[in-house]
Amino acid sequence: MEYSTHVAATTLINSFQTKENTIFSHQISARIRLATELDVPHLHKLVTQMAEYHGLSEIFTTTETSLYNNLFKSNDPPFHSLTALVLEISPNPFPPITKSNNLISFTPIIKNNYNLDQMDVLDPELETFRSKFKGDGENNGNVYVAGHVLVFPSYNGFFEKPGLYLDQMFVRKCYRGMRLGKLLFSAVASQAAKMGMGMVDWLVADWNEETINFYEKMGAHYIPEYRLCKLYGDQLQSFSKKTD
Repeated sequence: MEYSTHVAATTLINSFQTKENTIFSHQISARIRLATELDVPHLHKLVTQMAEYHGLSEIFTTTETSLYNNLFKSNDPPFHSLTALVLEISPNPFPPITKSNNLISFTPIIKNNYNLDQMDVLDPELETFRSKFKGDGENNGNVYVAGHVLVFPSYNGFFEKPGLYLDQMFVRKCYRGMRLGKLLFSAVASQAAKMGMGMVDWLVADWNEETINFYEKMGAHYIPEYRLCKLYGDQLQSFSKKTD
């Protein structure tokens, strides 16, 4: 297969290797936006993959229905309740933000013509993650979900202001190493600052040294002594009934 040798500043080469696999070459465009109800099936697939990545499939109980109820049944506005942001990629530049498609609670972050440094990206799940988001005009049908982040409000008594707790941040395997995770994290940090919050909290596995180093270079304070404890399922129900 031959690729075009000349790419205009606003154009991306989108080449097909076979019917099942698509290669993004040289550049892609990325967007982070607030999730909608149409994103629930893709979010469920992403959360499932994240559970598999962390070896937590045995305790995984999330369903599309539970995701929908937790994300979209709250009367609180986004970022005042559980909120999902979706990372999308496209072979075409995303349209600029206008008043007609701007979401008041979160302004989508767009990075068009994202340089891949000559790295080709093979996505074997491209069709599975084709975005169902409406409102992109001519770009509809050529947008794909590449990752997500889940956040909700948090409070720590040591700090003056509340913050956002980053519960999950996940980028599909074929799109890792492209600084898209940093783009997702930046979106959360920017939103916290915009809302006048004082912090963003999250956990990182102690075996994931590469990620820990990334967070420390970013300026995060890593506290290795702390570990997350969870009481859930039958154990939660049993302990809740104890009176002594």
